[in-house]
Amino acid sequence: MIGIFGLAVAKTFRQLHPDKSLAVLDAGSSVGGVWAKDRLYPGLKTNNMLGTYEYPDFPMVSDVFGVKAGEHIPGEVMNRYLTDYAERFDIFDKIRRWTTVSAAEHQDGPDGGWVLTVQNFERTYNIFAAKLVVATGLTSEPFLPHIAGQETFGAPRFHGKDFIQWAETLDSAKRVTVFGGTKLAWDAVYAYASRGVKVDWVIRGTHVQLSACVVCEALANGLVQRVDMVRCGYRRLMSRR
Repeated sequence: MIGIFGLAVAKTFRQLHPDKSLAVLDAGSSVGGVWAKDRLYPGLKTNNMLGTYEYPDFPMVSDVFGVKAGEHIPGEVMNRYLTDYAERFDIFDKIRRWTTVSAAEHQDGPDGGWVLTVQNFERTYNIFAAKLVVATGLTSEPFLPHIAGQETFGAPRFHGKDFIQWAETLDSAKRVTVFGGTKLAWDAVYAYASRGVKVDWVIRGTHVQLSACVVCEALANGLVQRVDMVRCGYRRLMSRR
């Protein structure tokens, strides 16, 4: 999924080599990477404030994007900003959406290059690329490990990447367990707790990415009933009990 850095690379290549062909292969349905439309879960905002999360040659102007100084940037605005960036620098129409690359084989010989095995829905084909840039980021593939008894648990179980598809659980769930210690986990905890849903938060002790003060504040304010520090993977369980 093409995000901030992938777009910057594509734009730079386009400016330096306007006579060269360019294809941007993106498995997602829209521009943005983690800020793609189908990943904008309820309440998502950047950690950064206006002016600290933008391209130097494409400022996020308040009058255009509706974000004021000192405010965090909503996910919907980030998606619009990145889409506008792609259109402004003639990248948008070079993006092939719903397209995955299953293999990249370097070619021997004086010209080098790469042969990519590409799939778009049911169609599989090859593309030759003189140059290849991999800009998949660190969060393209969700990690959702198997949990004993999940087949008969009887309640939704999903990764935060798909939170937007389960947004109705903010109103229907009675109790939620959130596994993980990332920003996404905190956002999920806050989203449910602020709706009056009871939350149990489980964090793998060796991979805590949130500060202790954030966890303590969540407990102190009654947003979370319990935080367990255990060895476990990042995943989410939803319970209606």
